[in-house]
Amino acid sequence: MTRILPPDEWPRLLAFSPFKEHGLPQQPASWRILVHEVEGEIVGFICLFDCVHTDGWYLDPAYRQHPGVLRSLITGMLTTLREAGVEGAFCMVPDELASQQGIVERFGFVPAAGKLYLLAVPPAQEG
Repeated sequence: MTRILPPDEWPRLLAFSPFKEHGLPQQPASWRILVHEVEGEIVGFICLFDCVHTDGWYLDPAYRQHPGVLRSLITGMLTTLREAGVEGAFCMVPDELASQQGIVERFGFVPAAGKLYLLAVPPAQEG
């Protein structure tokens, strides 16, 4: 049977990676954890969580040599994320924009291993 595991049952997930190593999510309102159980035992799970994507970074060319402008925007972004209770965010910087990759890394973003895959959720079938 597949179901959404309620937060009061999340400690059952501590037997599995990544929870075993990193603990349980701290923002239950932002997570849905689907489990499949056989005879009451978890045999599989998929985690769904709200994730903030930072996008639309822009600096007027006349201000690109003024690091205080970008620093101020980053500080504002971090304040906004904290106030919203957001624990993490991500951004996508294409490989052909290596200089921008360096900029986001200087402000605390770290490259992720693997590849990003996108899913367009198909509409439900009627009938």
